[in-house]
Amino acid sequence: MVAIPAAIRLADRMLGKDTLVKAAAYWSAELGLDPEELFRESLCVRPHGERLVDYNGIFALFREGKASISHPQDRANALRACLPEMLFSPDRFATGFPGKVVIGPAYIGYAETLSSDTTPAAHALDASHCAEAAALREACSESEWEHGGSAVGEVVASGVFVDGQLAALAGYEVWDGTIAHISVVSHPAHRGKGHGRAAVADIARRATEAGLLPQYRTLDKNAPSIRIAESLGFVRYATSVAVRLGEIAPESR
Repeated sequence: MVAIPAAIRLADRMLGKDTLVKAAAYWSAELGLDPEELFRESLCVRPHGERLVDYNGIFALFREGKASISHPQDRANALRACLPEMLFSPDRFATGFPGKVVIGPAYIGYAETLSSDTTPAAHALDASHCAEAAALREACSESEWEHGGSAVGEVVASGVFVDGQLAALAGYEVWDGTIAHISVVSHPAHRGKGHGRAAVADIARRATEAGLLPQYRTLDKNAPSIRIAESLGFVRYATSVAVRLGEIAPESR
């Protein structure tokens, strides 16, 4: 009998086994773990694996009361000293590093069945739409584009137009040949009208047709973004927190 990774053994009636297998395979590799180790114990703390070896930060993934955390090789003592008071809440973990740049808690969701109730219609974008994408980028803040923009003509992308103007743009990057990581951004003048939702719906549909698993990630504090995802059929798989570390004194390592 083939062993089922702990991440899959956890009760989850909303995400199917195939989705959980793919998610466990990706995130265990990201954290330098074997799929069997991901969420097997209440807390798993390890040095960064190959993928994050150059990342001067801490990455934590939380799911159903369990946490898997990876850290730089030389920061183990400093991290472990903080852990007892942080777990198991992602919110508490995120506030346990004062003075550091913390990204999260963030929602990570996957979609297996997508809602077909989307209006207005979205359209596939290609290199011929670079000018419209550039205009959208100019209208957004640097942070908004960094978190939600896509390089039209270089990645698979979908968009919604209003009177010839690109009102929303969604695209995806392929991770490990199995996951389509979706980004979305909307024009400030056209927000709250369903354009971003329509763009995400179309790009997620195209990802599914390409045999990929659509993934949606956004900060937990961005409740409207999570509502868009869940209205389309995305289900939370886990919550992530990333902490960027600065230099620390040798004696504290």
